Amino acid sequence: MRRLLLCLIALCLGTSLNAESLAERQAAFIKAGRAVVDLVNAKTIDHAKISALVLTMEQQAVPLAHAYAKKFPAGKGLIDTVIAQVATVDAAGTFTGFGPMKDMPFEVIEKQWHDLGHFKTNKPSIDLTDEDHEHFSDPLHTMIHPMMVLRAALDYQTSKSDADLKSMKEEMEEGLEQVEKTVAVLSK
Repeated sequence: MRRLLLCLIALCLGTSLNAESLAERQAAFIKAGRAVVDLVNAKTIDHAKISALVLTMEQQAVPLAHAYAKKFPAGKGLIDTVIAQVATVDAAGTFTGFGPMKDMPFEVIEKQWHDLGHFKTNKPSIDLTDEDHEHFSDPLHTMIHPMMVLRAALDYQTSKSDADLKSMKEEMEEGLEQVEKTVAVLSK
């Protein structure tokens, strides 16, 4: 009986720490995302600052995506494909830097990754148009939206266009929604 009680206590503590870790990742992502929105609202776009904030968000989003793939293994291939575009990761799956998406034009990120065009020509193992699989867009977009913000910030450096500011704000706000949805599912 004592052994069973100790196992239950350990399980509860492990779950609590996991939930705490999820909440910490979400809080760090949201804090960085709100800082981006504040910079956009103030029209003080410094690409280096935005890059550092996006780096912080991706350092939170990639492990959340890994956790999502673990919880829903049918989508692992899909999630891994997006991670490979967004980030470089070490053998342990730890975020080490930006992936090839950082060098893609905004429109390419939008069409191929945000709108999932890549998966229309490169069929994933699951059907993304199936209602049962729609939830996979949450962890994907938690990673993709910050990259769109990063690209729009880079574009703004040369354009000084209000359209780029608008894109940054809209994409960031969507990313903030997506991280909340992702963590909510992982917390269940």
